[in-house]
Amino acid sequence: MPLTGGTVEDAAMTDKVLVAYTSTIAATDEIAQIIGTELAGCGLRVTVLSIAAAESLHGYGAVIMGDAAARDAHRFVRRHKVSLRHTPMWLFHRGMPPVPGDVTRMVRKLGANGPVSFGGAAPDWDRAKAWARYLADQLTVLHRGFVSN
Repeated sequence: MPLTGGTVEDAAMTDKVLVAYTSTIAATDEIAQIIGTELAGCGLRVTVLSIAAAESLHGYGAVIMGDAAARDAHRFVRRHKVSLRHTPMWLFHRGMPPVPGDVTRMVRKLGANGPVSFGGAAPDWDRAKAWARYLADQLTVLHRGFVSN
């Protein structure tokens, strides 16, 4: 029996992607913008917002979130936990591995992908762009069944 109001099928059928970020860690917003720009360049409809401004996940087929270690990210996950169970999700981390334990637990709990780390003293912009193109490929495969040639 199909679910109503934000089903897995609804999420999988949209090419709309939310890139949500916290701004507590330097450059996370810039990484989010780079990811959003690359995804848009690959033909996806992208919204880049701070986590605090992401009121709803309705209509998004995927969520990309960084920096998952921040307190705002944990609030975001609690607020949207029902939707996130049915929405493909990737996490990125502004910093060097190892990834904080709370982020690892969040990944397991949500069934999310990642997190991918971008950084050290300065973010690796080329790696962020390459990862975004990889995500675009993954999302294209996810949506391919709904595109007619």
